[in-house]
Amino acid sequence: QREMDLAVEARSIERFARNFADDVDVLVPAIYWQWSSPVMNVQEYIEAIPGNDMAAIRAAGLDTQVLARRGTDAVLKMILVDGLFHADPHPGNVFYLPGNRIVIIDFGMVGRLSQSRRAEIIDLFSGIARRDAEAITEVVLEWTGDAGVDEHRLSDDLEELLFDFSEAPLKDVRMAVLLRQVTAIMREHSIVLPADLTLMFKALITLEGLGRQYDPDFRLVEHLGPFLERALTDRRRPGALVRRGRDSVEQMTGLLAGIPRDLARLMRDARRGRMRVDLDLKRLDHFGQQLDDTIDRITVGIMTASLVIGSSIVMTVQSGPTFMGVPLLTVLGLLGYLVAFFNSVWIIVNIWRSRRG
Repeated sequence: QREMDLAVEARSIERFARNFADDVDVLVPAIYWQWSSPVMNVQEYIEAIPGNDMAAIRAAGLDTQVLARRGTDAVLKMILVDGLFHADPHPGNVFYLPGNRIVIIDFGMVGRLSQSRRAEIIDLFSGIARRDAEAITEVVLEWTGDAGVDEHRLSDDLEELLFDFSEAPLKDVRMAVLLRQVTAIMREHSIVLPADLTLMFKALITLEGLGRQYDPDFRLVEHLGPFLERALTDRRRPGALVRRGRDSVEQMTGLLAGIPRDLARLMRDARRGRMRVDLDLKRLDHFGQQLDDTIDRITVGIMTASLVIGSSIVMTVQSGPTFMGVPLLTVLGLLGYLVAFFNSVWIIVNIWRSRRG
């Protein structure tokens, strides 16, 4: 619905135009508001070469490698710096002007990233560049929400993924393949990728495909490096450290200020009988199995003690029928002792194994 509202698209175009106002190599068409509305979007007409017309691009003498580099830098700036990005950068939405200048159109599908989300993305890409599975796992866990996830298994899967790429030089890593495999691992762990990240992954995969059309040696990872380095450097600046410290203090102050209100709400729910306590025993099945094993050992122990006592009693009786000259009750007593012996061995071995496990 937002894509079909042309007034929303027009406002997005103006935001992108402001973000690239200082970049002479990237042009965003101007909007004529006097003729625009939610059902009509009137933009500046620009005579340029379509991005999907390779013959015209070569005939105009444009440098496809420069076009790939500038287009990639523009999209990465949108994602990592501005937090507002074109979510569908395919060749049909790009035009070219003399001097290898780029014109971007069709801003109906737009993604937005908060400051915290951009920080997570930077940590993700930085972890990929360093082959740091732990850093990647921490970022992915931030995206799980309240869903229960086996963190150790998730970390192992990501470690295995990085191992598959460990021998390849970073410049040879295809971001589209890597992002698809990360997404597949998240699906295996029932982690739903947030909508803004879904759009961002789609944009990066589309961008890498576009870049490879213009330059067979194009590697998106190589273009990520300078942006990551700049972002990590900015984090260490005094102003950024002060800002994060101030935000932490404000959050802590808000938390402390909210305690009386939360306590009052808790007491009110308790008086109304609406207070509920959820108990989650993660190892309940294991506890039940241990309880069953304990009961089995107790039962066998009682039976063993009964056999010993019963066998001792019958062994004292010398009268009665005989078997090969031996009193039958004596034979039964010996069999009882033998069964009690094997039961005792079974109990001892079972306890020894359970303690070692």
